[in-house]
Parts: sequence; structure tokens; C-alpha cells
Amino acid sequence: MFQRESIGTEEAEKARDAILEALTDTDNPIALVIADDRGLPVLLYREDGAPARMLRRARAKAYTSANLGVNTVDFRDSEIKAKHRTLSDWGDPMITSLQGGIAIRNNGAVVGGIAMSGNTTIRDEALAQIGLDAMGLEK
Repeated sequence: MFQRESIGTEEAEKARDAILEALTDTDNPIALVIADDRGLPVLLYREDGAPARMLRRARAKAYTSANLGVNTVDFRDSEIKAKHRTLSDWGDPMITSLQGGIAIRNNGAVVGGIAMSGNTTIRDEALAQIGLDAMGLEK
């Protein structure tokens, strides 16, 4: 029998709460998506004032991280830029190379993806990392 491990709402809510606590007055309104091991949303959150496109971007980042098992910036640098490939090479319109998506691991296995959108890509990734750390998983 095949068994899989995936992120749940308890971990997702811990991450959301930590991210909201870490936001500052200089941050823009954010969108957050935490996806399961297949890239399907477990938690979607869009602050008042955050454009809908930010939620779509965060969803694509979380989906990519979960499905490919890598952070989106690493995917961009090692696959897209280094090998001169395009996103269409993967045959999946949800795959993105936008920075800010982080693969969620537990005991070495990919169990989901977490992603932010709304600020600079570096800030988005830093906030996503705060959320990931709050989950308390074993990397």
C-alpha cells in the first residue's frame, strides 16, 4: 500500500500566524498560500488591499515548490537560467520561476509548499521562511 505524508491545516495555521506577526508597517498587503504535497491549497490568505493577482502568484509558487520539491529561486537558477530552458518545457501552466516559494519538508520528504506575494521577492521569501520555521517540522 502506498502512503504519503502531507502538510495539514494545523501546520498551515501556525505558519500563517507567524507570518502575520512578522509583518511590519512597511510591508505591502500580502497573499499567502500553503499547499499540500501535490500542490493543492491547504490555506489561502489575502489581506485587504492585496490585488487578486498576488494570490494567483503565491498559489503558483507554492504549487511549484510542492511539485518539484525545490524552492522556486533554486528552480529558476538551476533549471531555467543555467540550462536555458523555458517554463513551457515542463508542460504545466501552473509552474513558475518567481522567487518566494519554498518546499516544505518533513524528515527529508516533501510534504508541501509555502509561498508569499505582495512585497519584493526577497521579502516574500523571508516571510515564507518565517512561516516554515513556525511549523516546527524536521527538515
